Amino acid sequence: MGALIDIESVTLASPRPNGLAGAHIDGPRPGERVEAHAIEVRGWALGGERPAVAVELWCEGRLARRVPLTLARQDLVKVFPDIPWAGAAGFRTTVAGLGRDPAMEIELRAVLGDQRRVPLARIVGRRRWREGPDADAPLVSVVIPCYGQAHYLGEAIESVLAQTYPHLEIVVVDDGSPDNTSEVAGAYPGVRVVRQENGGLAAARNTGLRSSSGAYLVFLDSDDRLLPEALEIGLQAFARHPEAALVWGGRALIGPGGERLAGASAPALRGSPYRALLRECVIWVPAAVMYRRALFEELGGFDPTVSASADYDLYLRATRDFPAHQHGELVAEYRRHGANMTLRPEVILRSELEVLRRQRRHVRRDPDGRRALREGLRRARAKHAPGVSEQLAERLLEGRWADARQLAALLARHHPSGLPAAGARLAAELAERRRAAGSSRSRA
Repeated sequence: MGALIDIESVTLASPRPNGLAGAHIDGPRPGERVEAHAIEVRGWALGGERPAVAVELWCEGRLARRVPLTLARQDLVKVFPDIPWAGAAGFRTTVAGLGRDPAMEIELRAVLGDQRRVPLARIVGRRRWREGPDADAPLVSVVIPCYGQAHYLGEAIESVLAQTYPHLEIVVVDDGSPDNTSEVAGAYPGVRVVRQENGGLAAARNTGLRSSSGAYLVFLDSDDRLLPEALEIGLQAFARHPEAALVWGGRALIGPGGERLAGASAPALRGSPYRALLRECVIWVPAAVMYRRALFEELGGFDPTVSASADYDLYLRATRDFPAHQHGELVAEYRRHGANMTLRPEVILRSELEVLRRQRRHVRRDPDGRRALREGLRRARAKHAPGVSEQLAERLLEGRWADARQLAALLARHHPSGLPAAGARLAAELAERRRAAGSSRSRA
């Protein structure tokens, strides 16, 4: 797996903690390097007057694991022949050493028969990322999914070929595109083209992830572009922040023809990236992010069930468990045109609310996180629901009743005040049509 833990120290609270005849941590040991997703902790804790019943493992102030003291330990029978329960005082379990803080600390407590907790030991480590064989000049993979955007794809590819950092690969995923995507990509020597049946943006990104081999990854939408120093800036940010699992910057806006528009931005982030992202998706374009490949070994890929907001879902999952860094440099250009996904508010509203609701169980014990989540849900509704209301009015005017019913159900569930807004829009449009019709009859 990608993340490792260097065990720095393992310290017993006392050779003979109060209420115990003895205790010891057999592993991990100082100096060991273990997989972060499953740190094996093993040892024994022997009750004195009566058996101890369990060992609790606490991480970041929270109970991570409780394991019963039932593992056979015949070696203890020889050392403690007068204690009848000595032969079953061992434990073995695994705990994940993942967290936003790269410093890791596991506190072990023995649970006595009367449910008192006794400090047992403390394990201290530091998370690091597994380095590949090309650590001095790592390969960066740029994955470009494409569906119906072949007319922009050449610009996306050329923006990668123009990078100041040369050690890169380009993987274009033709997601069953109805145009000449494969032919456009195939015209560039060295560009790898992978064609698949249409599965959506998230599935195409996952295909690119599997088909690439770089230690670092950037996902560039086929209608966007990278600025020339984007990859170099991302790698420099990782060098300054080796604990980070992902780094990101800002984006500039371009029009359909590639012309620069007003609105370049890299909004400053304060506080926890996870809580900031709960409040709002402050990463405004996927290409602004560079990831460690090792992160995907820990989290898996993009979730196709929320394809329209799969990037947002990944940002939240990543920053919830790992450090992230915003470097603030402009690295990408986002193209505004008539076919942007953001022009489908009903799709974005549904998927963004689902992504945010998935975080509820993770902020249950975090008051600041709960407040951030509530704000994010309100913001998502306020941002996308007006567009759904407009679409509902349009579908009613067009007589597209099935679509209108779906949009009305979406508003009723997530933003009921959008229903009267749609009715007002519909009434205003019908009144305007009546006025126009009356004016035409008068001129006749």
